[in-house]
Amino acid sequence: MTIRTTVAFDPATAARLERLAKRWGVSKSETLRRALESAEKTSAASGVPDFKGMKPLEILDWLRDNPQRPAGWGEDFRRILREARERDAIIEEEREA
Repeated sequence: MTIRTTVAFDPATAARLERLAKRWGVSKSETLRRALESAEKTSAASGVPDFKGMKPLEILDWLRDNPQRPAGWGEDFRRILREARERDAIIEEEREA
């Protein structure tokens, strides 16, 4: 059984999909199937829990106990934290002025 779906990609991702499909000699659909399967296996094998249901202290405990993680992992959180600190600094400067 096949379920048809529509996805929207930015130009760079669409080009990446096209290149992989050509390199592997398969359809774009098959390329996506393989990529999703690989991502799922990699995620399951990484041992990284789903943090959505965890409390902040539980996440920090896990990070303390598991210092080794994939390259680039946590960059989104670091960016959000950095932006929050920058906003806080601006607010503090405005209060002092």
